[in-house]
Amino acid sequence: MSRKTRTIRLRLLEGQIGEVAYQITKVHFSNFRDSGVQWRPSINVFQCASCFRVCVELAGVESGHLEVEVGLDRLWIRGYRNPPEPLQQLDMPLAPTRKPVRVVRMEIDHGRFEREIDIPPGYDHGKITTEWENGLLWIFMPRIAHA
Repeated sequence: MSRKTRTIRLRLLEGQIGEVAYQITKVHFSNFRDSGVQWRPSINVFQCASCFRVCVELAGVESGHLEVEVGLDRLWIRGYRNPPEPLQQLDMPLAPTRKPVRVVRMEIDHGRFEREIDIPPGYDHGKITTEWENGLLWIFMPRIAHA
């Protein structure tokens, strides 16, 4: 075996070991307690001087399929996303069937989802607001004003 071949094989092995190490050590932000949950949307959480903000990636989720619940120290985002499918076959626009003939790749998560986020003390749970922007749900909770 040539030196160049050994170097290539070693680099491939290093990449695979790095991926395994990443999967073992990556941080998870939610508990796995409901087996009916099929996927978990990605979130960004920001603790600002005057508020607590959460951004949830929910492209394709209809507002009627979404629930936001606030507890004393937790925030829950629950809902359902339908599987994205073409309305008609692309190669036959007038075809009577509305389902694709064969799925080649399906990577977009769908079904029931849930995220649970811990809320630090000092925020006004009664004044929570939400905003929908480009498939992102923004949740805003102001800090309690101290007199």
